[in-house]
Amino acid sequence: MSRGRILIIEADEWVTTLVSRFLVGAGYEVDVAASARSGFDRAVASSPDLVLVDVVLPDIDGFWVIKRIRSENTRLATTPVLLISQREDHLARLEGLALGSDVFLEAPFRHDEVIAQVEALMGMAQRLRAKRETEHSDGPSTLGRSAIRGDIGQISIATVLTMLEMERRTGRVQVHSRGRQSVTLDVMEGSIVGTLRGKVPCLPIAVLREIVGWDQGTYAFEPMTIQLDAPRHPIGMLLLEAMRLNDEQNH
Repeated sequence: MSRGRILIIEADEWVTTLVSRFLVGAGYEVDVAASARSGFDRAVASSPDLVLVDVVLPDIDGFWVIKRIRSENTRLATTPVLLISQREDHLARLEGLALGSDVFLEAPFRHDEVIAQVEALMGMAQRLRAKRETEHSDGPSTLGRSAIRGDIGQISIATVLTMLEMERRTGRVQVHSRGRQSVTLDVMEGSIVGTLRGKVPCLPIAVLREIVGWDQGTYAFEPMTIQLDAPRHPIGMLLLEAMRLNDEQNH
């Protein structure tokens, strides 16, 4: 039984063959396209469970594909996107995450890393869809239950926040990392409106600079009504700035 359908948009036949072999061996169905336009058309037609796209494509680029997917008014807009590059490219990573890709992988691609990222992204997408369907059928009584819960080691907090922004969710995100303080982020319609480090209010950019580097711990998102008269900070822009500042500090 198939574990899901994955669309690979990649011009390099060797990379397509390698990654397809990984995914088919793990039980996934694979569809392929060799250009940005044909890949997007195929995504619209087939509504895959995950899209894996290269930054470099012969006609446009992977960024164009991400923007088109995220602007759709269908289920495709919330499809997980894994962006890949065949060389180290920090700027491409930042731009991809800001546009709405969920994970960025650089070559060489390890079998276990590709499969782990695919499984984590598809698992999160399934939990989001299940929660949304429950909310639509059960009404407000579900608001007290946690919509998303997981391990930072399997899916980054940047990916979690990006998906909340895409879904325009409202509620509270709590992040706990081993050996560090807990952090709370209040999210309203996909924007950050308040943050706490422990019990102390602090600037959103300072919190994101801290937590984007965490690789151990847990996160949980609980949908709830947030009524704060505070500035709204778009998650994607804050993540991009946090990663840029951290990169400048480390170099």
